[in-house]
Amino acid sequence: MVKKAPAPAKKVDKRRTPGRTNKNVVNVDGRDRRPWALASKERLLTAATEEIAAVGFERARLAEIADRAEMTPGSVYTWFANKEDLFRAVLEEAFDAQLLSNVRALEKLPADSAPWLIKIASLIPRNSDDDDFTNAQKLLVETYYASWRDPLARDVLAPRVREHFALYVKIIDDAKDEGEIDASLDTQMLASLFLGLAMGLALIGMAGIGPTDPINWFNIGVLADQVMRPK
Repeated sequence: MVKKAPAPAKKVDKRRTPGRTNKNVVNVDGRDRRPWALASKERLLTAATEEIAAVGFERARLAEIADRAEMTPGSVYTWFANKEDLFRAVLEEAFDAQLLSNVRALEKLPADSAPWLIKIASLIPRNSDDDDFTNAQKLLVETYYASWRDPLARDVLAPRVREHFALYVKIIDDAKDEGEIDASLDTQMLASLFLGLAMGLALIGMAGIGPTDPINWFNIGVLADQVMRPK
């Protein structure tokens, strides 16, 4: 009597496994997660943002971040490989928030009549309607610091830094096209100058020097026009 070969085992479709449906599982970073678990990631990012803004990138500790999030330090590794991975995610998110704030500040200005220097002033990491430096603004400064000190962070954050710089380049190029800036002046140099000025003002502002009202840039604009306008 010939024995029949055993039937091949049926493949289990995880999508049909009891208790596991497309409605209660989402894929994040190549791993399946429960939707409610996403809230824990947001809590960690928020807590890390607050901690880094309060004490800086180098002094921030996972234990304090977990405590702020009301989670255990080990839960950080559910979402992030290590402290550096978490910090880079926080810096990227804060950078996005600050760039969005800059764009919104620009959108409030009259598109055709706002002087180019006032547009530049709107990009300073503390907009005129902010009562104080926001966490996103503080982390913008930390982003540049981390990009300088941490080669791994630099690889991740370099596109964000270039995106920030591109806002300045566009304002300068537009001003050149409109005849407000001498076309012979180097755009990269001017953009670097004003970005450096903005970051410098942010640093001294965080160090305790009072903020500069963007309206005061009108006075500087008179001198800038004399120097930079076509002769």
